[in-house]
Amino acid sequence: MKRIDIYVSKNFIKSFLISLIAFINIFILSQLFKIIRYIGEGKMTPGEAVYYIIYLIPKILIEVTPLAILLGSLMAINKMASNLEIISLKTSGISFKRIVMFPIIIAFFISLAVFQINDKVYPKTLKLSRDIRRGTSEKIAVSKTKENAFLRADNNIVYFLGKIDRITGEANRVQIIKMNKDFNEVEKIVVAKKAKYNMEKSEWEFFDVVINDVLNKNEKELKTYSSSEYNEKPEKFITIEVDPDLLTNKELKNVIREIKTTGGDVRGYLVTLGQRYSFPFASFIVVFLGLALGSRYVRGASAISIALSVGLGYGYYIVQASFEALGNNGILNPFVSGWIPNIIFFIMGMYFMNRAEY
Repeated sequence: MKRIDIYVSKNFIKSFLISLIAFINIFILSQLFKIIRYIGEGKMTPGEAVYYIIYLIPKILIEVTPLAILLGSLMAINKMASNLEIISLKTSGISFKRIVMFPIIIAFFISLAVFQINDKVYPKTLKLSRDIRRGTSEKIAVSKTKENAFLRADNNIVYFLGKIDRITGEANRVQIIKMNKDFNEVEKIVVAKKAKYNMEKSEWEFFDVVINDVLNKNEKELKTYSSSEYNEKPEKFITIEVDPDLLTNKELKNVIREIKTTGGDVRGYLVTLGQRYSFPFASFIVVFLGLALGSRYVRGASAISIALSVGLGYGYYIVQASFEALGNNGILNPFVSGWIPNIIFFIMGMYFMNRAEY
């Protein structure tokens, strides 16, 4: 690392930290009135209020880091431009891309740190903050019954139930399909008017049954039928909804897999997972814009820099929220909807970076 790299990096880190602290303070101040009201209403003690603010910091950090990167990079390079340092370095034959190489690298590592905070720290602190507010459990809702229940079991058995009651363990309009090992051919079909889960034997009992043995090409009708092969508990047919914000990425993937086995709607969970992977890298994306737009000396640049960075930052949030809505509505793939804002702003950043060379 050359002296110029150390100098540029120090300026960038200093401006970034100042911007980050400023934005965090603004967001905390915006929450203070709400916290004071909670204390006044007896919903929170002063001691709990302190912990509540601490638990809010990871969420605030995740949300404001792109703004802090944008403003910090813009201010750092603009200060160098106003001192004619940028034009002097360009005159000596150093390209603008080379001048800002280390701030870009630093922004990438900041994005990785935000990714880890979003995955490991934020879900835990969110739960703790909700607990302080006499919060909600992870479980949002557990239905007693479910119509048109679907479940693909581990033993290549697929269940279709017209209606199931997880409390009584009763189901009606039952259809069970046994697939082969490769899951491309039907081996057996069991159709029953009613079924009840036997808690003692841990298996389903079927009533008014028609069994179609596809492999042996025979069919038989029975009044009652049971087999240890059909042992899925009633609870497995009804999805327990979980707030995705309270889960790590690994837990979120497991929940998505479990919901898929019951035929549940995983779109919202996929959108959240997509945002977990895309939004942290907004910090890396917007650094190109900040560095490029701050590269030219303009009188009164400080005020313009702040206004420009806030405008672009909130512009990113608006675009991101718009595409997130498209993902939630099923118009776009959840992962694609998360990355489109990054791609748009990356293209803008590259355009202004190329212009900054001249």
